[in-house]
Amino acid sequence: MKATDEGIFLHRSSYSDSSLITTFYTRDKGLQKFVFRGGKKKGHQMYPLSVSELNYYGRTESELLNLTSAQATSNHTFQFDPVKSTIAFFIAETIRKCVIDNDLDNVTYTFLSSEINRLNASEDCSLFPIEFMVSFAELLGFQPLVENDGLIFDLDEGIINHSNSRLNRTAAGEHIRLITALIVGRPVNGFIDREVREKALETLMAYYQIHIPRLKKFETYEIVREILSA
Repeated sequence: MKATDEGIFLHRSSYSDSSLITTFYTRDKGLQKFVFRGGKKKGHQMYPLSVSELNYYGRTESELLNLTSAQATSNHTFQFDPVKSTIAFFIAETIRKCVIDNDLDNVTYTFLSSEINRLNASEDCSLFPIEFMVSFAELLGFQPLVENDGLIFDLDEGIINHSNSRLNRTAAGEHIRLITALIVGRPVNGFIDREVREKALETLMAYYQIHIPRLKKFETYEIVREILSA
């Protein structure tokens, strides 16, 4: 079966001297892996969160299809910006580790496409990873519930309020105020201290790791933290 789809590039790994295993979030098949024969020479247009038209073949029920070409369909330029390209690596890793293979969801594809466009257009990206994590948690079905303007985040229960549980894992501090503002849609005005931003992102990563059991580690976080702290 030959087919065409549109996909957001997330990851590549070596398959042979000339070929790759590539992972895309596709419009029609959700998260999908492909063998891309000759991809090490053909895949120069593939960078994290790039959008391409994919031509492939294989059995419908196969988990690993054969990619014959990936032609860029967008004119994004964030791959040339060191900050934005690093954020793109982090976002791509988050998508790949949080979405179930072949879990088709057109709402997710539309959301991711919108976020890619927002990253490309952003002038200040200091809050982008935090904003993405908050919005993506809602899409995945476990965005924290804000009961009031408390500064205690019960990570196990997924609730932000004034109560501190002795049994559950919690996080507290000014960075919870930032997370709360983003969840409820309250404007975040002015400069946000680097430490507050770091703690907010680290808390959200810990929250993801609790609610997505297969998610063990964010390999790209240290690079993101370093470049956003520069």
